[in-house]
Amino acid sequence: MSNIGNLMSHIESDLTAPGAPGTVDSPDGAPDDTIDEWGIFASTTEALTLTILTELLRRTREHPEVPDSVSRIFDGVYAAELDHWLFTSKHWEPGTTRFWIPDGFYGGEGDALDLTAVGEGVAAGEHLFVNTYLLGVTTFAAAGHSTYARYAAELAANESEHRLLGQTLAGASPPNDLGFAEYEFDRVSQIAAAAQSAGFGFGEQGTAAGRFYDLPQSPIAPPVQITSNEPR
Repeated sequence: MSNIGNLMSHIESDLTAPGAPGTVDSPDGAPDDTIDEWGIFASTTEALTLTILTELLRRTREHPEVPDSVSRIFDGVYAAELDHWLFTSKHWEPGTTRFWIPDGFYGGEGDALDLTAVGEGVAAGEHLFVNTYLLGVTTFAAAGHSTYARYAAELAANESEHRLLGQTLAGASPPNDLGFAEYEFDRVSQIAAAAQSAGFGFGEQGTAAGRFYDLPQSPIAPPVQITSNEPR
């Protein structure tokens, strides 16, 4: 398992143990974040994801040994995350568009690419991002905004697809190992802390070996076309 996989497993063990601070005590508990606090964080995480994927697509093109089927999956994930970014950033400005991304996420520095490491990183990250959107469902529902609660559920469903893809690349058996999506963190600050503990930095240097990456001002066009590009 890569450093990212090890770190995220450690974080989840610490923060999701019964009685751990910051975990959800009741499915009916009121949200602790305001809509704007949640929205800014969601927009920031989508900027991070699009930045990660822009680099992943670049590295994939440098590795002809990557199966075409895997490359196409990455292209589809990029297309979906671009849709997410365009939607969230239309409603909330991100807290930053500069991120410290650990080398271990990709399997090494420079042009290195290890698909198992990428799978572990994607699965761990999507574990957090699914939780982010489930928290959005709770936040919007508590405020009486049923349409936006459904939008957040649509986003969570798509991120769950990406988690499954990461699990598959990482060799998890079975990769579809959940009966219900995990809703473990009740504040976006807890989710941000988990990502930072894995070495990522939001506008600042992270704790793991890596470097800064900036969200492209003009993101590249999706290499493939997908459908359902906006919430309904």
